[in-house]
Amino acid sequence: MCAVLVIGGSTIKSTMKSNIKSIRRSLLLWLILGMLIAISIAGLSLYWIAQEEINELFDYQLKQVALSIQVQNDVITLESTDKELEEDNLIQIWNAQSRLIYNPKPARALPRYKLAGLQTVSYQNKAWRIFILQRNAQHIQVAQLIEERNELAASLAARMLLPFLMLIPLLAGLIWLVVGRSLRPLQAVASAVAKRHQDAMQPIDEIDLPIEVQPMVAAINQLLQRLNQAIQTQRAFIADAAHELRTPLTALKLQLQLTARANKDTQLEIGFSKLNNRLNRCIHLVGQLLNLARSEVQAATSQFESVNLSALAHKAVQDFMAFATIKHIELRLEASPDILILGQQENLRILISNLIDNAIRYTPSFGQINVSVKSKAQDIVLCVADNGHGIPPEEHERVLTRFYRREGTETTGSGLGLAIVHNIAQTHDAKLELSDNLTCTGLVVTITFPENTVLGK
Repeated sequence: MCAVLVIGGSTIKSTMKSNIKSIRRSLLLWLILGMLIAISIAGLSLYWIAQEEINELFDYQLKQVALSIQVQNDVITLESTDKELEEDNLIQIWNAQSRLIYNPKPARALPRYKLAGLQTVSYQNKAWRIFILQRNAQHIQVAQLIEERNELAASLAARMLLPFLMLIPLLAGLIWLVVGRSLRPLQAVASAVAKRHQDAMQPIDEIDLPIEVQPMVAAINQLLQRLNQAIQTQRAFIADAAHELRTPLTALKLQLQLTARANKDTQLEIGFSKLNNRLNRCIHLVGQLLNLARSEVQAATSQFESVNLSALAHKAVQDFMAFATIKHIELRLEASPDILILGQQENLRILISNLIDNAIRYTPSFGQINVSVKSKAQDIVLCVADNGHGIPPEEHERVLTRFYRREGTETTGSGLGLAIVHNIAQTHDAKLELSDNLTCTGLVVTITFPENTVLGK
């Protein structure tokens, strides 16, 4: 257990470090990716806005250029003094005889379009935006490539986004530093766990921890608490087992020595009888210790499932029928059919077996034991009643502890039967109650399973 804890501490440390690195890297990558996506969306939005504004501006420009052209006797005069307007736009003029009288760029000549006003046309796989003005039987056509408008819009959007793109490295460095600083509490927790001694099970300090780290630290503290409880239980079990086994084994050794010195057949017979009894006690104690250890392990690891309590009780009564017959004890079962509860089947089998075994051991010959499984209101009640000597009320609590045996008890036992029953009942949230037999002397053990464990009756 200790070696596992040491290894587990280093494993936690290395795992936490790798997780911290990956968290920082993941946050940085995802945040940069998010910024790039946001900038891309902003860029597209800016491009669309710039394109719309540019289209409105250039459409107005096309109209102004067309209106500024004056034609007299096939002589063209541009009222505007802006030479760039003439260079940026393709101007074509036809006279009243439909003869092209002005076309400064023959290489980019467009056909004559008849529809007056603004329109978009396609010529030689290129899109043009044109404005046509009919005036004094003259046909004025001013055109501009849409591709040039789009390039201008893209250039404007890129220039507007350039400052944001330049901020990305600065933001990445800032994110890296901030995330690293924010993850320091995780490093502190990992270091605190890794530096601990293998027996240090006190909770980790939760003061001044970020809200995001507190659930993890609380879970670790709960794990430490359960682990400490398991270790203490294991140590107590080993100590109790060693203490309880020492006495019967010592007595067994002494009895063996006495028997070896016996000279008469009668003494040998008595000695072997005592040896047999002491050996039976050791076997019973070891069996109960194994049952106790098994019930504790299963309580922590086994899953709850549907259990037929009536069938378990019937099987246990059948198993102990021969033992009861040897003592001339009447063992009876009264159980409603197919009573189902949610529980751990093996632990419930151990519980019923221990109750019946205890009742048979402490009930004198020609006695009577009644086992019942019944429904009561919304609960299920398992009851084992005998007509033995019973247990005084002041000792009801003590007999539920490990290895406690009443003074003057001559019956062979280990003091574990009711302790095992108590542990299993607690695991199932069941109520264990000891009471006197009202019809005669004896003990009644009642276990009530709560409503939330009942599946059927």
